[in-house]
Amino acid sequence: MNLFIDTHLNDVVIILHENGKITNMKKIENKKENSKYIMPLIKEVLDSKIPESIIVVNGPGSFTGVRLGVTIAKTLAFTLQIPIRTITSLECLKVCSLENEVAFSDKNGYYIGVFDEKNNLSNYSYLSNSEYLEYVKTHNVETDVTIDYLKVIEYAMQKETKNPHETNPIYIKKIDVEK
Repeated sequence: MNLFIDTHLNDVVIILHENGKITNMKKIENKKENSKYIMPLIKEVLDSKIPESIIVVNGPGSFTGVRLGVTIAKTLAFTLQIPIRTITSLECLKVCSLENEVAFSDKNGYYIGVFDEKNNLSNYSYLSNSEYLEYVKTHNVETDVTIDYLKVIEYAMQKETKNPHETNPIYIKKIDVEK
């Protein structure tokens, strides 16, 4: 039984995956203050069960959202002494897309992932809206990807487990101080 946690934007997605199926899923869309919702959702999805492993989307995305999801996943994995796996938000899109470049918007710009012929993430970046409009003139980027969470979880289950202490968020968007 696997617990899947995705908080990379304003949505919270918590899934319980058992025997190749999604057995429980809770999603809150476009909410602020996700910290109020994530632990009650996890508790509700688990329904007193103890997961055998955790999969967490570790970014890129919202700084606070990614940090929140990864911190909770690390804490649960360490406390329960269970394996943890990470998957990037861009890999989540690629698993559900036929294109080699995928992107999603945070309203201020776009996170873009470029994948090689073996579907490995070879490059990722963050572009402002105006930079993105120039970029797509010469690149075929898919942004309208419907996430199939079962595919995403099955893909993530093939990845190596990590030490919870070595599981970290991926941040690629520069903050004002870095610009």
